[in-house]
Amino acid sequence: MAAPPAGRFLGLLGLLLLAGCAGYAALVLQTASGPVAVGLRQRYPYEWAARAYSAADYEALRWLLRGLAAGAAVAAGWLAATRRGRAEVRALGQEVAGAGRGLGAGWRTLAPAQRRWASVGLLGLTALRLYWSAVAQPYDDATSYELFVREPLLAVSAVYALPNNHVLSNTLSWGFYQVHPGFWWAMRLPVLLTSAVATGFWFLGLRRRSGFEVAGWAVLWFGMLGQSLHYAATGRGYWLLVGLGGVGFFALLELARPAGGRARAAWAALVLSGVLGLYTVPTHALLLASVYSWLAWRAVRAGRARQLLFIGGMGGLTLLGAAVLYAPLLLLSGPAALLHNPYVQALSVAEFWHLVPEGLRETHHLLMAPLVLAVLGGFGYLWRLGRAGRLPAGLRRPVVVLGGPSVWFFVLPYVLAAALRLPLPERTLFYKAQYVALLAALLAAWGGWRVGPRARRPLRCALLAGTLLLAGSQLWQLQRQEALWQRGWGWQLGAPLIDWLAAQPPGAVLVARQPEVVRFYAHTRQRHRAWQIEYAARPGVRYRYLIVQPGAPGPPGGKLAFRNALAAVFVLY
Repeated sequence: MAAPPAGRFLGLLGLLLLAGCAGYAALVLQTASGPVAVGLRQRYPYEWAARAYSAADYEALRWLLRGLAAGAAVAAGWLAATRRGRAEVRALGQEVAGAGRGLGAGWRTLAPAQRRWASVGLLGLTALRLYWSAVAQPYDDATSYELFVREPLLAVSAVYALPNNHVLSNTLSWGFYQVHPGFWWAMRLPVLLTSAVATGFWFLGLRRRSGFEVAGWAVLWFGMLGQSLHYAATGRGYWLLVGLGGVGFFALLELARPAGGRARAAWAALVLSGVLGLYTVPTHALLLASVYSWLAWRAVRAGRARQLLFIGGMGGLTLLGAAVLYAPLLLLSGPAALLHNPYVQALSVAEFWHLVPEGLRETHHLLMAPLVLAVLGGFGYLWRLGRAGRLPAGLRRPVVVLGGPSVWFFVLPYVLAAALRLPLPERTLFYKAQYVALLAALLAAWGGWRVGPRARRPLRCALLAGTLLLAGSQLWQLQRQEALWQRGWGWQLGAPLIDWLAAQPPGAVLVARQPEVVRFYAHTRQRHRAWQIEYAARPGVRYRYLIVQPGAPGPPGGKLAFRNALAAVFVLY
């Protein structure tokens, strides 16, 4: 493992990061005055356990962040202006430029036939994602659209009414919403673009570290998984985590090189991607734990225990940057909403181990678990061959360099979740599948070497046929899941309800059943109409319509006028 950069690099990086994060958080607070921010507690259209903050608290935080951003920027400018500081900035710029050229070379050095295959694969994945984004019913992304993306930037950044406010993802969607308020444009197009960029980056990075076939199979197999397709259409930030996790993975590989390399660019990429990942979904900490623990182990193994201080400093800098970005949320919603919500609360030992068998019995786990175990077992054998020098040099290096961290990235999150007894939603761990796909691609490359040139073409045809079978099974699973959700949740039934309401005389609507669903369809199907739809009755408001659960008794004098499997509508006057 290469020696870390000089301490002044850590100082310069920390100051620049602090200036950027504090400056953005101050900009968010600048979009509303103190009294307006306090009034947000009454105006926010859903239940929200806001902290008891005051306008003075809000103004104090805004001035603190302004001062922090200005002070860090001035200090960073002074440090960068010194002779050694200029040398660090110049070296960092050269390393970043070199990394960009390396990624570009990953494409330029492909043979023409390889470029055609890569283009067909990437376009095919994009077409599948585009299709699914068009046909999948709005679900959790509809909630994000209605609760956060339609609201002011302060609400997007600071209101944590539900844990599905993945702030960075919703902020990107908020930006798209300012251009056009359509649901697909604001919620699904950003996810589609993110998945396309992340897929291309992952392919080019693996191409430089292994070869065309390993990179191609790894990207294709991961992209064909049902979860991968689903979250590329309705992701709410999970593909952001895949892309940012890929940045962290390649930064780790660069830092693990024995000497030389682009250590400054790698550390900067690791810290910045870590901050943005935590700002997307806090469970990105699991991937960061994998990265930093692997680096720490490599440092100790190389007899460079002093590097642990530098590694710890970079990890602390990552947490500091994320905390500063979350400052508006911590003031308005409080740390408990972010760090102690039901998704990250530790369970008792009995509760946790009761949930494990239930998760394993899910259909996709029953289908994929044997395949994953086979890949892990097969790679264990391949790893032993590589360590014993019984593989060709062109295969041994990617097996040793890529395989070890990939296994660690897959295994450690489960170990941490079990040790901490955290009932993490499966979607927060979905990124791990890309490392299993990489291990499978390495096994495929080994198989191609073992069978020899004559049988290599039939092997590729067999792998392609298996890939098509995998794609078919995953699409079947997605369609089955979609049908179950439609029957179980019935959110799509909000559309005819709103169409009926739009044809009635206007009036205030009180919703006691699925308010976010009703409001979502009102604001997407009939967004030019001025709706007054509320989830709680306000004094002095005369409500014309009451929406309740089907079969629920209506109020005295109310007339049942509409009903489907989602809700019933009573006309009150």
